[in-house]
Amino acid sequence: MIDGGHFKGKIVVDTTTVHPQTTARWAQTLRELDVQFLAAPAFGASPLAESGQLLLALAGPPAARAAVKPYLAGVMARGIIEIGDDASKATMLKTTGNFIIAGLMEVIAEAHVLAEKSGLGSTVLEALIKENFGALAYSDSQRMTTGVYIPGVGQQPFSGLDLALKDVGHGISCARDVGVKLEVGEVVIGHLERAKKFSEEKGNRALDSSSLYGVVRQDAEMEFETEFVKRRDEGAQS
Repeated sequence: MIDGGHFKGKIVVDTTTVHPQTTARWAQTLRELDVQFLAAPAFGASPLAESGQLLLALAGPPAARAAVKPYLAGVMARGIIEIGDDASKATMLKTTGNFIIAGLMEVIAEAHVLAEKSGLGSTVLEALIKENFGALAYSDSQRMTTGVYIPGVGQQPFSGLDLALKDVGHGISCARDVGVKLEVGEVVIGHLERAKKFSEEKGNRALDSSSLYGVVRQDAEMEFETEFVKRRDEGAQS
């Protein structure tokens, strides 16, 4: 993986989201090369990284953690959750957190479709979400109501569909390894896989992780694209 001689005595910090078993293998390999390994997976998409507002889960050797924290807190992260010496626990926390995020996304999507079909309307529902359920739920809601779930042609998603498939898949795998079934996770990944098929049918159009909203709409005999999305895309073509 790396030149052990070049990195001997150094600290390697991994901020990616990988399976906890992968983290454990990397930590063992690097430890044998006299390299200190820290797992520091980040909660937050690219816009939060650019503004230094990520939340990091940090695990690994105590001395290494102490050495790198000044370069993380207040620089790329608004906060750090320290977990201990076992690096794989950091990616396990990230995987568990991603499951919560995905489950919330599913609930928000279903609530919006219910509001639309019942005549309540998305506007009043989004007002409730904003006032009563916190910033994350409100952000998820806005990604659906403002068309972020299916970006305009040539635009990039807030958080990509493929990443969501990977992350939710990790959660289901980790749960299965310890005899737990994540039923909400199974629903979510099924919807994400169908969103992926929709993307492929549209020439591999980029979709956001919130695109499961389009699938929930389809299950309610609605079109994948909202009227807002249709008007936006038609305007871009004219």
